[in-house]
Amino acid sequence: MGSSMSASSATEALLKPSDSVSTDAIPSPVFTRLRGKRVILASGSPRRRELLAQIGLHPEVVPSTFKEDLSKDDFLGEAIYEYPVDTATQKAKEVYERLVRTEPHHPPDLVIGADTVIVFDDQVLEKPEDKMDNLRMLADLSGHSCTVITGVALIHPILQAPGYQIRTICEKTKVHFADVPAAVLKAYVDCGEGLDRAGGFAIQGRGALLIRGIEGDFHNVVGFPVFSVFELLHKLVENEELDLEGLGM
Repeated sequence: MGSSMSASSATEALLKPSDSVSTDAIPSPVFTRLRGKRVILASGSPRRRELLAQIGLHPEVVPSTFKEDLSKDDFLGEAIYEYPVDTATQKAKEVYERLVRTEPHHPPDLVIGADTVIVFDDQVLEKPEDKMDNLRMLADLSGHSCTVITGVALIHPILQAPGYQIRTICEKTKVHFADVPAAVLKAYVDCGEGLDRAGGFAIQGRGALLIRGIEGDFHNVVGFPVFSVFELLHKLVENEELDLEGLGM
């Protein structure tokens, strides 16, 4: 019983705002600024949590309730690249506004929202509905290339109305699929790995057997463009635009 309580206490400790930045994170200006702050990831994606943990950031996970039902008819042509950015923004806003409303004495200092989609032939491929849909997606992609697009929205408090600032980025990575035999495609689909992934594949898993190369950020294909996000955060800190001091309760 005692060991169980200790494990529970350790888990709770990891979720404390003061532990958002791990002790072994590099002492860069961004991590120094975020240490002791309440950082929220508005996503339940385990891949995004793992990527952030690799660099020493352990945000609280508060999945957004935004339905992700923006009409794709509003994002035709080149505008398709704004679709995941707008979705990420809505996800981050929902979480930020909810936490400010329900926990006014402990508001978030930074909310991170993200959305990843695959674009192929000017069409958005999201998560497959079932194995048949997964097989259809991969058969279409076999021997061709697609673009993985991740939109990221960062929301932090400011003193001016409406009380918060939204910053966004859009990262694009080209993924080149091999001409995969039908039997291999079916075997991959049957393993179930791609069912909860945009486009129906996981490049960091068994899906690597389907892909012959990429152009761009590998981590973006996994689901979170770590470099671009922290490059933006560093610029905000250097320009004194990410000033979290004195804004909390």
